[in-house]
Amino acid sequence: MSIEKLTITTDEALHARIAQRIADYQWFAAPQLADAEDPWAYGTDAAYLKSLCDYWLNDYRWEDTLAELNKFNHFTAQIEDMSIHFIHEPGSGSNPRPLLMTHGWPGSIYEFLQVIEPLAHPEQFGGDAEDGVTVICPSMPGYGFSSKPARPIGPKRTAALWDKLMREQLGFDTYIAQGGDWGSVITALIGLNHSPAKGGGCTAIHINMYGLRGAETPQTEEEIKWAENAGATMQAEGAYLQLQGTKPQSLAFAMMDSPVGTAAWIIEKFHGWSDNFGADGRRNIEHRFSKHQLLSNVMIYLMTGTFATSVWFYRGFFEELPFIGEGKKVDVPVGIGNFAEPYITFPPRRMVEQSYNVVHWSDFDKAGHFAALEDGPQFVAEVQSFLKKL
Repeated sequence: MSIEKLTITTDEALHARIAQRIADYQWFAAPQLADAEDPWAYGTDAAYLKSLCDYWLNDYRWEDTLAELNKFNHFTAQIEDMSIHFIHEPGSGSNPRPLLMTHGWPGSIYEFLQVIEPLAHPEQFGGDAEDGVTVICPSMPGYGFSSKPARPIGPKRTAALWDKLMREQLGFDTYIAQGGDWGSVITALIGLNHSPAKGGGCTAIHINMYGLRGAETPQTEEEIKWAENAGATMQAEGAYLQLQGTKPQSLAFAMMDSPVGTAAWIIEKFHGWSDNFGADGRRNIEHRFSKHQLLSNVMIYLMTGTFATSVWFYRGFFEELPFIGEGKKVDVPVGIGNFAEPYITFPPRRMVEQSYNVVHWSDFDKAGHFAALEDGPQFVAEVQSFLKKL
C-alpha cells in the first residue's frame, strides 16, 4: 500500500493574492430588470455576487473551512500515476460496511462533511451504532486535494481507480458505492464494471442523479413527456456542458485568473440546480446554502488551483462516452434517491429498471442536485434506508 496521512494546510501568499484579486475586480454593467423578473435569468445575479464578494473579503475565514475539513482524517494513495486524496472515517458497530461516496462538479468533498459522522456513527445522532458504515470520500482526479492528471480522464477510468482504491489500497474485499452528479456516473460504472462477478468489489450502489444512461426508449405517454422535458431543460441549461466537454482549456484561461469569475460560474449552478424555492415561489440560494458554505466549496477550487483540471473531466467523458449498452444492466442491487432535482431528473421507474437492478426507490419533494449539502438529515436517512435493505 502507498497510503500517507494528510493534513490540509494553507498557502498564505496564494490566499492573499485571491483576496487582492477580489478587491481589485472591475464590476461592469448588468441587465436592468423589473422587480418581478428573475435576477438570475441571464446568469449569476450581479447584486448577489457583489454581496457575496463583500462577505468574502470582510467576514469569510478560510481558516474555519480548514478546521471543518481537518476534523476528519485525510489520506492520499498512489494509484497508477495519480495521488488520490480521500477522507476515511471508520464506522461504529461490530462490522461496519465500507461506503464509498463520490462528489461531482461543481462540488467537492465539502458537500459530504455534514453527513459523514451521522453515517459512520449513527449512535451519536439518536440511531443504532450497528448501522454505522465506514465512509470513504475521495476527491475526483483533478479536483481538490487529488493530483492533476496529465490529460483529461473521465468517469470510466475513475471508476477503475476507485475500485483499486477500495480493494488494493484499503483492503476491502467488498464495498457499497454512492454518488450524485459525476459521482452518479462513476458509481453506476463501478456497479456495471467492478462487481464481484466482474472481478471487482462493489456489491451495491446508490445514486441520486440519472447520470449513466442505458439503451431504453420512452414508450408510454409519461415517458415521452419526461424525455421532452429533459431535452428542453438540457437545451436551456446545458451550454456549460458543451463548452467544458469540447474546449475546457479556453474557459480555464479565464477562470484560473479570476476568483470572482470562478465564483460566478460555480455558484450559478448551486442556485439553478438546488431546491431553493421560498413560500412565495421565488428562488433564494440561501434557502439552502450559507455564504460560508458556498465560498468554502469555491475556495477549495481556488486554493488547490483545480478549476482547469476539474472541467477537463467533461472532455474525458466525451472521449470515453460510457453507456450501458443494449442487453446490459447494472446487476448489483441499486438504490435510487429521487430528490427534487430540477436539472437531470430520473425518468419513470420502468425506464430505469431496464438498465438498473432497482431494489430501492424513494421520492422526495425537497433537496435537489446537491442533496447531501442541501438537507443532510434527509440524505442520511435515505442512504441508511437503502443500506438496511441489503
